[in-house]
Amino acid sequence: MFFRALITAQLVSFTAFAADELPKELLLHCEGKMNAVMDVPKSESRSATFRLNLRLKDGSLIDTQTSVVEGEECVQDNSEIKCQATKLYPLPNSVIKRHSTVVINRSTRVLTLWLESWDYQGNEASGTPTAHMRVLRTGLCRDNAVF
Repeated sequence: MFFRALITAQLVSFTAFAADELPKELLLHCEGKMNAVMDVPKSESRSATFRLNLRLKDGSLIDTQTSVVEGEECVQDNSEIKCQATKLYPLPNSVIKRHSTVVINRSTRVLTLWLESWDYQGNEASGTPTAHMRVLRTGLCRDNAVF
């Protein structure tokens, strides 16, 4: 009886430990509310709902619909998956610098995605940006496995 209790306790501890590790791969479908502010010559704001499919694989979080990297070097800390990324996206006559931070609470399934981007003329992200945008997405995620 003692050994059965000991084995059960070890399995419960292992399960708790494994739940605190970052999954190698996870598919998420997230929905919620988005608030955005764009600073162009005159500030404009907008609110809307969103639907987003995210794929966590090998420590990176990617929007599966657009292939945009939402987060890199993801870690799990206190039941939260935390990622951030800064990327440059060159366009024909400009470049967009994009920074995003993502937090997914594995217990509540709440998503918080903060995005900020700056548009620059030319092919370098320097000088005064021609536009600046801030977006906050908050919502809930479902996944393809036990979350």
